[in-house]
Amino acid sequence: MKISFKELLLVFSFSTLTACSTTQSQEDSYTLAATGHGSSVFPLAVPLQVTYQDEVKLLRINQMIAEKSEVDDKERALMLYQRGLIYDRIGMGAHSRYDFMQAISLDPTLAEAYNSLGVYLTLGGAYNEAFDAFDAAIELSDDMQYSYLHRAVTSSIVGRDEVAQEDIKHFYELDTNDPYRILWRYIIDANADPVMALDELKKAKVDSVDDRFAWNIVDVISGDLSEKVFFDNIANAAEGNEDLAQRLCEAYYYLGHWHMNNNNLTQGIYYLKLSVATNVKEFIEYKYAIIDLATIQSKLLKDAEEAQQEQQAL
Repeated sequence: MKISFKELLLVFSFSTLTACSTTQSQEDSYTLAATGHGSSVFPLAVPLQVTYQDEVKLLRINQMIAEKSEVDDKERALMLYQRGLIYDRIGMGAHSRYDFMQAISLDPTLAEAYNSLGVYLTLGGAYNEAFDAFDAAIELSDDMQYSYLHRAVTSSIVGRDEVAQEDIKHFYELDTNDPYRILWRYIIDANADPVMALDELKKAKVDSVDDRFAWNIVDVISGDLSEKVFFDNIANAAEGNEDLAQRLCEAYYYLGHWHMNNNNLTQGIYYLKLSVATNVKEFIEYKYAIIDLATIQSKLLKDAEEAQQEQQAL
């Protein structure tokens, strides 16, 4: 469905407002959200920042890499990979990507580095190279289950929906009691058939037996828990701001896709922006929310340009 230029401006104006919502009061953010939560306070966490502990870890591993000049290539590759993970956590993406590449050049069998590099290649739009990286990770190790997820997401981005569904099905079947796999399967499958995706999600949650937080997100999407109750209680079991930020990063991402699948694009954009605003940079939900927002913006601009051209042709 195409969007008019007027509608595009409305969506972008709304998104611009929400980008500043973390500096406003929670009441203002709730008003902008307009989700029908009644008088509930809309939940926000203080965006995560680089911690002293992260800085110390980085200093130590830098010292180790500099001092251990006589270690073999495999050990040095592992240290570079571990430093890349720290850079990833603190948001230094270029450094992280470079370390993953260096680790692979020293140890071409380091499956974990291929997987991590593939995510950054997807973020950078280098999709063919990303596919190669995920393929390598899967071929090198049976433990690289998340490479199937990342390959599914990348396939979905480039429009290979059938391939994406095959990978996400395999990823889910490797652990059918994992709520995150259920959520990711829902997101990928919904690109082809939102009704079918919702039905499969409802069937998958029947056998859940644990108390992991993500099951609450599944409950919201399946209709067994109201969005209001979910957000009213999301902070109850959180162990401090970092834990709350992580929960919100995940919740906003998955529920953002749920809203978009229900033709509520504006709310979906709002939630994706809030997921990014948590600053939980090492979470895949944070990373893929950035890609999703860029994809949505590109599509809306294209649709608006086509609508203008059609109006001018009349």
